[in-house]
Amino acid sequence: MSQVRQNVRIRFKKEGDVRFISHHDLMRVFERALRRASLPVATSKGHNPRPRFSFPAALSVGYVGLNEVADVGLARWLAPVDFRRRLQGELPDGITVLSARTTPANPNRQPDELSYRIPLLAGHALSPECINAFLARSQVVVTRHRGNGRSKQVEIRQFVKALRLTGGAVHMLLACTNRGTARPEEVLEALGARQDRDYLFSSIERTHVNLPSSN
Repeated sequence: MSQVRQNVRIRFKKEGDVRFISHHDLMRVFERALRRASLPVATSKGHNPRPRFSFPAALSVGYVGLNEVADVGLARWLAPVDFRRRLQGELPDGITVLSARTTPANPNRQPDELSYRIPLLAGHALSPECINAFLARSQVVVTRHRGNGRSKQVEIRQFVKALRLTGGAVHMLLACTNRGTARPEEVLEALGARQDRDYLFSSIERTHVNLPSSN
């Protein structure tokens, strides 16, 4: 085990073909890049020490991430500009480190808001009236399907903080809480968007991950 002497928070983009890799594969990409860049990453204790890095908000497969966040614990101090340069040199096309900065030893890693933009196809059926009708409702219950073939009912209106239609795209701000969050595609379907026309071939973009005390 090596003690964390410095926590570096990076903001990065995930776009292009790399958006189709899973969160688990993304972690492996970063682990290899950190190792190849010979960065002084702190490790966990135990028989199989792991590098100390984390992603506060996993990104769904196929989503574009325009301002994602990751924390990396270092065993010794390193200038963030050098960390960013060395890490970027080992990352594949489609992952771009936007910034790197030192944060407190135990930074807040619980997102409270997630922002999305979903471009819609020409001829979509959504309108400002659809948006207003959704926002006027006190509850919106959707069926959430799980990977094991099971499903459950989820009330998503409580998580939708802002919603607008502009520039041929739906923009939404979703709360992220210990009770969960809404999924952008659930909000779209509740609005009446059709997968065969309105957004199936669009790139759902997560534009920002907000962490309340130390972004």
